[in-house]
Amino acid sequence: MERVSLDRHGIRFNANPNRLPFPLAVLKHTNTMVPGNGVAAGDLDGDGLADLVFSGFRGLGIFKNNGNMSFQDITKQAGIIVDSNIFSVGVTLVDIEGDGDLDIYVCRNERPNRLYINNGKGKFVERAHAYKLDLVAECINSVFFDYDRDGYLDCYVVTYSNHGVNSRMLEGKGDQIARASEQMQREMAVPRYGTTQQEQQELADSKRKPLNPIELRHKGAADVLLKNNGNGTFRDVTYQAWISDEAMGLSATVGDINLDGWPDIYVANDFNVTDLIYINNGDGSFATQHRKMVRRASVFSMGSDIADFNNDGLPDIVTTDMLPKNHVRRITNSGSSGDMSIYNPTYDSLQIMRNMLQLNRGNNQFSDIGYMTGIAATDWSWACLMVDLDLDGRKDIFIANGYTSDLSNQDYVYNIGRMSADQDSNGRFLTEPNFVFRNKGGIAFEDVSAAWGLADTSASLGAAYVDLDNDGDLDLVVGNIDDNPYIYRNTAVERKLGHYLRVKLVGTGGNSRGLGAKVRITYGGESQYLEQYPVRGFLSTMDDVMHFGTGTATVLDSVIIQWPDGRTEIRLQVPADQMLTLNHRDASIPTRGMFALSKPEAPLFTDVSGTTGLDYRQTENKFDDYKKYRMMPVRASWGGPPVAVADVNGDGLDDVVFGGARGITTQIYLQTRPGTFTQASKAGLANEFGSEDQAIVLVDIDGDGDRDLIVAAGGVEFDHEDNEMLSFVYINDGKGQFVQDQSGRLPNVRTTAATIVAADYDHDGAVDLFIGGGVGAQYPLPSRSYVLRNNGKGYFRDITDSVAPGLSDVGIVRAALWTDVDNDNHLDLLVAGEWMPITLFHNDGTGTFVNITGQAGLDKTIGWWYSVNGADVDNDGDIDYVLGNIGLNNRYQASDERPIEIWAADFDDNGSIDPLITYYPFPEDNKPYLMRDRGKILSQMPTLNRRFNHYYQFASAPLDKVIDREALDTAWHRAATLMKSAVLLNNGNKTFTIKPLPDMAQISPLLGTEFLDLNDDDNIDLVTVGNMYGAEEDVVRYDAGKGLVLLGDGNGEFRPLPIPEAGFVSPFDTRGVVLAKNVGASDVPLVLITAVNQGKAESFKLNNTAGIRVMSLNPARVTHAMTVFEDGRKRKTEAYCGSGYRAQSSCNLVVSSRARQVILYDREKIVEDGTVTKP
Repeated sequence: MERVSLDRHGIRFNANPNRLPFPLAVLKHTNTMVPGNGVAAGDLDGDGLADLVFSGFRGLGIFKNNGNMSFQDITKQAGIIVDSNIFSVGVTLVDIEGDGDLDIYVCRNERPNRLYINNGKGKFVERAHAYKLDLVAECINSVFFDYDRDGYLDCYVVTYSNHGVNSRMLEGKGDQIARASEQMQREMAVPRYGTTQQEQQELADSKRKPLNPIELRHKGAADVLLKNNGNGTFRDVTYQAWISDEAMGLSATVGDINLDGWPDIYVANDFNVTDLIYINNGDGSFATQHRKMVRRASVFSMGSDIADFNNDGLPDIVTTDMLPKNHVRRITNSGSSGDMSIYNPTYDSLQIMRNMLQLNRGNNQFSDIGYMTGIAATDWSWACLMVDLDLDGRKDIFIANGYTSDLSNQDYVYNIGRMSADQDSNGRFLTEPNFVFRNKGGIAFEDVSAAWGLADTSASLGAAYVDLDNDGDLDLVVGNIDDNPYIYRNTAVERKLGHYLRVKLVGTGGNSRGLGAKVRITYGGESQYLEQYPVRGFLSTMDDVMHFGTGTATVLDSVIIQWPDGRTEIRLQVPADQMLTLNHRDASIPTRGMFALSKPEAPLFTDVSGTTGLDYRQTENKFDDYKKYRMMPVRASWGGPPVAVADVNGDGLDDVVFGGARGITTQIYLQTRPGTFTQASKAGLANEFGSEDQAIVLVDIDGDGDRDLIVAAGGVEFDHEDNEMLSFVYINDGKGQFVQDQSGRLPNVRTTAATIVAADYDHDGAVDLFIGGGVGAQYPLPSRSYVLRNNGKGYFRDITDSVAPGLSDVGIVRAALWTDVDNDNHLDLLVAGEWMPITLFHNDGTGTFVNITGQAGLDKTIGWWYSVNGADVDNDGDIDYVLGNIGLNNRYQASDERPIEIWAADFDDNGSIDPLITYYPFPEDNKPYLMRDRGKILSQMPTLNRRFNHYYQFASAPLDKVIDREALDTAWHRAATLMKSAVLLNNGNKTFTIKPLPDMAQISPLLGTEFLDLNDDDNIDLVTVGNMYGAEEDVVRYDAGKGLVLLGDGNGEFRPLPIPEAGFVSPFDTRGVVLAKNVGASDVPLVLITAVNQGKAESFKLNNTAGIRVMSLNPARVTHAMTVFEDGRKRKTEAYCGSGYRAQSSCNLVVSSRARQVILYDREKIVEDGTVTKP
């Protein structure tokens, strides 16, 4: 992009002519003031060149495009009324009367909105009153669309609140301003209609009772839906259409969000009311579906856009907020939340202050991936536009930012709070460079703002993309409130970066521009689609000529258009690099399903949760981790429920056991012959102390042939000496009745357990245990871990230090796996956890374990690991591993060069450990800085307030200026460098190759995992679940995960399967996932079961895949199996008692239709060698 000089383009339009600094009385209310700064692009006079319209404090400015990036101010000649200090906000270009030319509708703050009718030659007449569009409210913007598909364009008007600052406050000074402010706080933003001065005065004089401070801050106003009567007038149908939520709206974008053929509305709201998604019911009404469709939203949502950024045929959503990217600004602007806290009852607890990029998952649910894509923090942001700027066929993201003043700067807020009302505030415009993020494909973006020429600092709000010079690439027009507009000329065509297709729509009747039409292009296996709604971003209208970048494609396989009435036209072999005109009259009969949501006929799984009888619902006891551990990044007390599958009553059927939270009894569900499950009400599982089941495992510890239950207990809510810290055993009588052992089968194991896994590691015929210790008494110091050896009679002793030196305090363990990594028939121990590397303790064959993490090439894998599981994913005869990590969709972005570090010691000498998490925000400064804000750090270390009583001072200080270097040198210190969930490919020589899982597996923490061949292609596939709702309060929660099916290719690579094709979705705070053999599933007798924190367990049946069969493996006699395929490949499968995340699956082997032989082993001994009989 090249910025066109002011002398060349000639557009002199300052949206805010009022000079700063504002008087203080005005400034104190500008946090709820929306500056007028709209930008609209379109050919107003029919000469083939797009003209420009701007809005601002003085009304509108119309600029004719004379070609060659030169413009002429024709505002007065065009018949536009020039206002003085009349606050014009959003500007919309629309052919409202269907005569083929563009009219102008402008929203004005608490003044009647205006409608300028075009005579076709760029001359306008104001006709809002005649059309009944002279709405009087705190209107922000409007969008026109045919919501009832009657052929006429209706109008949705976004309104703000009843107390915003408008031009009246800018006309006075001192006491006059204060009185005007007080009056405006009492006015109600009830929609009214009128154009006379008397009616305006009546509106200003209307008063209601004073509102209390919280009501003043959070009171909003309902938006307005105006139906086109088809006779040149509109009528208010807001309440009939169920548009009734009162909110502080800032933008609205229209699109067919659920792909049912009806236009829906996304409304971005400021402050207290979360963003709204109005789904069109098709009967003239809308249903609010935001709770079902999105898991979170911005707090101060400003701009919004709907488009398919990853070319999967599904509309995605982007919104903007005001989180700074710069570290110093972020910390300086992070003050006490006060009544604006996200935990205040007037706020939605799922709102968070940052930009959101909502990825459509194909099942009418979205995942926010803002952090992962890098767009989350762009400062005080407004317009956001998904648009292909480099012609590579992928939509990039442009974001404009800036404001009237840096009102979130906490030092500034502190100072102005001590000034008198008529003093100048010394406020200055907040000017920052705008952002553009290049789409790299898939769901990956990179910040190319400076590289693409957008390094200019400005206070920018509105923006529009438009091909101003008709050269085939899209230019950018950016409105500023501190300067004249910026015009950026795109040089993509000139530089031959790619090809393009421009599409002009010729509609019919009252919709001459084809608003609501969908256009799809296909070329070389690629596909893109656009929906014709020019109002996007913030206060702005794009040119209505649709634009596609086509990369290297010069001829398109097809161009398909579906008009709002469903009529369709398909054109084949369409040359690129042209303007293609599509006319409604050329379209054929309606074919509405062409753009519909995909519904595969045979998904891999079917949700059978409602029919299995597994109605277990986990409930957590009340405990606030953050009162005990203020600086912990994720709650430790919400780790459950653990889940285990095995036959507990000896009837040959898999049963399911769920561990309970503190004081809640462990639950057993017995499988019956029809395949349903029934809760065992009297299984004898009430424990003596009412402790918490952290992890569980079902194994035969006493050699009597039945599964006993071992519960690894503890918890961060207990003290070390509490009895609740003791793990314990339930002995099975063989019929599913359990008795809690009182004879001391377990030693005095006191730890906050996070995992328990069992195996006979020493070949003596008795199962041994590993219990991994999680968070200790003071975060981040770990609890103790244990290796417990079985004496053959079901009694265990602690042998950790003698057989595995260094294991007892290895770290905050989250998961472990007994596995033979090197095929020497001796079980090794793989351990993973927080602030530790993937750690391998190798069994040397004598029952002694040696930490060979460095030798295995795993010493640089320090992360926040949560799960580990094993399978032979590359069919080479040894076990590979998948490990779940925190993922990339968070603010903890780590690398070898810039790790996320933790430093822990009693830095302020008050008797408690102070854990400080740091990162490296400045490339030019190789020093760590504190990640958490000043308020949080001072709550942990109040004495720092004496040294850092200003926010900027604290924000600017690297760690060694906050904590003495001597204290840091002796602190407990770890550096995390790898946050991606990954596959460890076994090289066969006790070394591994690390391969990150696909990006879709990185959008949330990855917890539960299960391996099996889902599609009978002889390759191991992977099912994962995740999320963590208990994140630190300024993150709220990690909730982008919906569960994921990953198809393996047999070489260690995995491909994510869309939810509709997978049929598997678990969008909750899901922990473990287990596999059970289910006699009720006749096709393939396997069912996946998920364990959900503070939610209900789910069940998914694996659908029929011809030819596969299921073999049960008894881990008491089978350590592993080897499957030999017809082509000679061999796949190893191990039998685990504990894997994934706090889970134990039934040991089952899925045998494919092309398996020639299955050999079962007890270590090196062949237990069974059988040829597979073909069905």
